[in-house]
Amino acid sequence: MATAKKNAKRFGPNRPEAPALVRRQRVWSVIGTWLFILVFFVAPIGFGNPLFVLPTVVFTVLLLATIRLSRRPDGPDAETLAKGELRAATTGDPVSVNGVWSPGARVRGEPPQRGFLICDGKRLRFECLKDQVRFDAAIDHVEVITVPSFMRPQLDLSIDGVNHSVRFFPSWDLGATFVGPTIAGEWYAQLRELGAS
Repeated sequence: MATAKKNAKRFGPNRPEAPALVRRQRVWSVIGTWLFILVFFVAPIGFGNPLFVLPTVVFTVLLLATIRLSRRPDGPDAETLAKGELRAATTGDPVSVNGVWSPGARVRGEPPQRGFLICDGKRLRFECLKDQVRFDAAIDHVEVITVPSFMRPQLDLSIDGVNHSVRFFPSWDLGATFVGPTIAGEWYAQLRELGAS
């Protein structure tokens, strides 16, 4: 009961506008990651330890790729839901965002697949790039399993007893744990508003 009240408060009608919040979170995550690289990788190199050269290069390349991804018009940051966007979606004008589908944390065997998470205000579906539909269900038959968090920055769903996970970020995005809960959290909150359990 207390958890339900806490979640309702966090994702209630007074939650901040996601796009502005995502931009702030992304800036702070980039600053924090640069500081992490400087303190834990560059500083030891300055003290004469050459073992940290390769990790410094790898993390710097990943951070530059993360910054580039966050600025792309088709990147997850740019596709963040605005408040009420799913409610305004229609069959003729659905909301569609890029994502990666996987069968859930406890299921093995099927590889993740890139595609589009699509909502028309009444139904939710995931279409893979290979023209395969992973799920297509009325929103009131969708169960959102967990609240997106720092440790799970993704949308976890259960449809007819089958678990599905949708990630909006590539696995190498160094800011996904900071920004992901907000982006996936908007889907969580708006699906709940439309009747998902």
